[in-house]
Amino acid sequence: SADLKLLEEATISVCKSLVEKNPRTGNLGSLIKVFLARTKELKISAECQNHLFIWQAHNALFIICCLLKVFISRMSEEELQLHFTYEEK
Repeated sequence: SADLKLLEEATISVCKSLVEKNPRTGNLGSLIKVFLARTKELKISAECQNHLFIWQAHNALFIICCLLKVFISRMSEEELQLHFTYEEK
C-alpha cells in the first residue's frame, strides 16, 4: 500500500544504519529478547486493561517486523545469521 511505501522511505536511513552496526551491537537481538520476555505479561496486562503495556508491546513487535523485512530483503541467509549470533565480548 501507499502507507507502507511511505514508511519504508521514511525509515530507510535508520534501517541501513542498524544493518551496519547490529553485528557489533546486537541491538536487534536484544529487542527481540526483551519483547519475548515481556510477552508473558501480555495476558495479565489485557486482563487488567493495562493499555500502555499492550501499546508498547504492539509497537515493539511492529518495529521488529519492519526491521526483519529490511534485513531479509537486503542480505543473504549467512549475513542474516550474523545478526542473530551476536556474542558480547
